Amino acid sequence: MRFKLGIAVLVSFIMCTVTFADVIDVNPSTGEVIGWGVTPFSQAGPASGTSGGVAFTLQNDYSPIKYPSGVGRVPSPGLSAGGELIDLEEMYVRTTSGTMQVLVVTSSAYVATFSGVDYYLGDLFLTADGQQYAMVTQSASEGLAAGSFYRIDGAGDIVQLQAGSRSYAGSTTLCENDFGPPATVPELAGPWAVDGGIDAAQLLGSGSIATATFDYGGTEDGTFLIEFTMDLSLFGPTAPLNADTHMTWGCGNDVIEVRDVLVPEPATMALMGLGLGAMAIRRFGRK
Repeated sequence: MRFKLGIAVLVSFIMCTVTFADVIDVNPSTGEVIGWGVTPFSQAGPASGTSGGVAFTLQNDYSPIKYPSGVGRVPSPGLSAGGELIDLEEMYVRTTSGTMQVLVVTSSAYVATFSGVDYYLGDLFLTADGQQYAMVTQSASEGLAAGSFYRIDGAGDIVQLQAGSRSYAGSTTLCENDFGPPATVPELAGPWAVDGGIDAAQLLGSGSIATATFDYGGTEDGTFLIEFTMDLSLFGPTAPLNADTHMTWGCGNDVIEVRDVLVPEPATMALMGLGLGAMAIRRFGRK
């Protein structure tokens, strides 16, 4: 009986534990991201909304910021070739099995070189009930470990925009945008990375990052897919969470957001796990 009870509890624990993968599984024929039911570039943008429990933003070849100097919104800023190199295409957010997952579709991997300048894909920023967090995308940007999950307490914890010949880091022009009133590019596109000197006490844990590349045809060949997975307990016991997700390239050339994602209370997910365990115990106890 004790053996059976132990097995039941172990089964419950396994069902509440997430197994992290290093590679996103993509259908080699269609490009569908398996497990998400998402096929990049299959829907026209710009658009945002929720479908099947997945919140999304689609903005292929579209910028939510009307950049200065006449760049405009379409196509992506930075000229046709340069804009495509550093272009955030789509973002999807969902919560499942006690975790939050974010799927980002972008034209290049962690770094893209344009006119002799290297630009880095930014970290993933999240705002939950007014508190900002960030998950490090890759260690090349500021030297922090990829997957590290930090609490952001102030402006000193972030790097707004990397310096570069095509950066808008110093721009003070107010720009029309899809996010609200006119604002400057640094206000709209930043923050883009966690500062390497952030207090170690603000490290809350780590999540998982899985990636893949796929040729979707034409200028979308070499599209980079990156999936972030983080346990809801990293946000603490506060619930329910209303979260926004935000990501940009280091040059400020493109930014993407998904807003108003309703995240279930971590305690609720824990109760679900206990319920599964109780069901297993009752089942095994009858044997």
